Amino acid sequence: MKSYLLNASYQFFVLLMLVGQVNADQFIVQDQHGLPIENAILEFSVTSPITTNITPANTLIMDQINKRFEPEVLVIKQHDFVSFPNSDNIRHHVYSFSAVKPFELKLYSGKSKAPLQFNNAGISVLGCNIHDSMVGYIYIANSTQVLITDKQGIATLDRTIKYQSIKLWHANLSGSVGQTKQINYADLVTNSTDKSLFIIKLALDSPEPRNTFQSIFKKHGS
Repeated sequence: MKSYLLNASYQFFVLLMLVGQVNADQFIVQDQHGLPIENAILEFSVTSPITTNITPANTLIMDQINKRFEPEVLVIKQHDFVSFPNSDNIRHHVYSFSAVKPFELKLYSGKSKAPLQFNNAGISVLGCNIHDSMVGYIYIANSTQVLITDKQGIATLDRTIKYQSIKLWHANLSGSVGQTKQINYADLVTNSTDKSLFIIKLALDSPEPRNTFQSIFKKHGS
């Protein structure tokens, strides 16, 4: 009964949040129990982008705060740079074995390193050689349109953007850490009363215990 009330309250809150957003399509990503999924990635295969101008590479931040990566999931686009500033007052040794960008950085508090450029699309799994429980992810998108869901499982896309399909990813999606799911536009499920509200279901595995980066990485076969 408690679970039902929580789910009903969530649905009411979501509908309240979406009222009046008439110029955008809304996506609600839920797990197999109907609960919202935070940090789900939606990458759109755009057929008519808003602009054809080539945008310059951005520099985004993957910080280390309280022995955790912040954010846990960082979304970037191909050729963007990522800076690892280390806001902790201790040393970190950040590294990745992922094929999209193998690297290692010895990070000292107050001593910055040059940002790294990520030229290949895919998922980079991050760990720390000193603090084994630290695990983070960088999603490198090939598309110009990529979104990440908030705590309510919601992502918003300008309605003028046309696309053929959506590639979905989450760290706990069944399979390897690089596993994605694709949904064609024609197969999207809309809310019965609001055709601009799409509901996407993802089956997730239980979150991995934060034992060691190595065990998590090897389990996913990356």
